[in-house]
Amino acid sequence: MRDEIDGRMWVAHHDAFSAWVVQAAAAVRTGLHRLAGWDGSAHQLIALAAAFALTALNLSFGSSTV
Repeated sequence: MRDEIDGRMWVAHHDAFSAWVVQAAAAVRTGLHRLAGWDGSAHQLIALAAAFALTALNLSFGSSTV
């Protein structure tokens, strides 16, 4: 009896997890598709933010070694 209950619970949880994985993969594919369709201004903004972040990290680590 216990094995049957455990088996049913596993199937229910497996189905829910499987649906979650499918939804997450679809969201990633949709996001990548939208990112590929942009004109580049967003990419430049992300690169600018990353450059500022890296510069700030380098300056903070460089000044902390003194």
